[in-house]
Amino acid sequence: MLIQFALVSIAAALLISCMTFVLDPFQFYRKATWYSPVFTGEQRYQNPGLARNYPYDTIILGTSMTENFLPSEVGEALGGQALKLSMRGSTADEQFKIASLALETGKVKRVLWGLDYFALKNPDEGTDANFPDYLYDDIWWNDYKYWFNYSAYENFARGIAKSLLGGTPQNIEYLYNWNDEASFGSDQVMNAYDRARNTEHYFGVNEEPLEEVQHHFNTYVLSLVEAYPEVEFIVYSPPYSILRQKLWQDSNPARYSNQLEMKTWMFQQFNRYRNTQVYDFQAEADWTYDFSLFKDLSHHSQDINSRITWAISEGDVRYKVTPDNVEAFTERLSRQVDTVLITGKEARNVEVLIDGNGEPISFTSRKMPDETELMVPVKEAVEALGISAAYDAGIVILSGRGPAVELKVDSTQAWESRSKEDRKNGVAKSEVTLRHAPYVAGGKTMVPLLQTAELLGYNVVIEKPDYYTLRYVLDRPAS
Repeated sequence: MLIQFALVSIAAALLISCMTFVLDPFQFYRKATWYSPVFTGEQRYQNPGLARNYPYDTIILGTSMTENFLPSEVGEALGGQALKLSMRGSTADEQFKIASLALETGKVKRVLWGLDYFALKNPDEGTDANFPDYLYDDIWWNDYKYWFNYSAYENFARGIAKSLLGGTPQNIEYLYNWNDEASFGSDQVMNAYDRARNTEHYFGVNEEPLEEVQHHFNTYVLSLVEAYPEVEFIVYSPPYSILRQKLWQDSNPARYSNQLEMKTWMFQQFNRYRNTQVYDFQAEADWTYDFSLFKDLSHHSQDINSRITWAISEGDVRYKVTPDNVEAFTERLSRQVDTVLITGKEARNVEVLIDGNGEPISFTSRKMPDETELMVPVKEAVEALGISAAYDAGIVILSGRGPAVELKVDSTQAWESRSKEDRKNGVAKSEVTLRHAPYVAGGKTMVPLLQTAELLGYNVVIEKPDYYTLRYVLDRPAS
């Protein structure tokens, strides 16, 4: 009986193994020819078969930021035949594994690589432990994990059923593409921002040292550039909504600072090799401020993937990084994040310049009730304007070189006096109606910066250099 049981078990195992080899649900051994291809969305399992058995000379690598690329469009723009090998949520070591597999086939002439900073962080131990390494090596005897993988048949049966029931045939052009399934817009972005503000402030305590991130870059990215000098590597920084960057600055300043430093450092490493091009789209305000293009803080629509494709194909100087402009990309992004302000369901750059010189003034808190006013903490307004302040029972007295202004919390009523002698004698005050009343929030007294500056003799000019920027230039009064 034991012998019979063993023989039946062996026969069943051989039967299942042979069936897996013939049906090949993941197209691991060969491209499907005698039945319509059935693909799985489990990218870490599907990609090895694609890399081994499908025709291409260009591969697309990266996280979910690269899933909405259209391979035919990439191939047309860059000249060749593209295959998408994206892995959502992947780290650099996972991207290294699929890139190595594809490069070892000898078919690759070009790599389009969307490289996120977070992909260079330490791999997730749980995810890394479940990675199907047996599909990525040349050892045939460990393929038993594939031969007896019931989920391969589950996916295969689901695809067959969909075809039999008249479903849309699966198309590798839209494999992994989620553009038509997502909802984009300000509501989605703002809801994601509100949720993330309550959850992401814990992440900053575990940020890796920059040296570890650089080690991962050298190990999993630069090593491939060095090993395949005949292959062209086009690496780009994927654009996120500006609120993604702002949230990092507020909740995880170590990550925010590290990613800015890494942008320049990585380019310096890439620039040592003739087979690399680097593009940076993270400071493109026409994209990152347009929330209609995002489904959350980070994930953008297929439209942006198409714009990236054609920008790279044209070598667009607005985005191509060179030794002469590498610092400018970081400076522009940093300035945007420092000055961004949420106004309703939009984000705007709101800059305050004194005498039109230097960098925009930084405030720890800002509110913009409308385009004619900016509410800021009174202590910071005093420092920015170079004036003095006194306080008396809910009254804030601000004094400049000549004029003085008295503001009352929660009241639009204010008083202005034009000379020191008037103030000394307590006469010649004129009542002024403020457009917006001062108020207390978070322990800070917020005052209307622009109208206060005007009352103190400043000349206030409002500039709109572009749709997403408001610039307030405050010129000091003459001595």
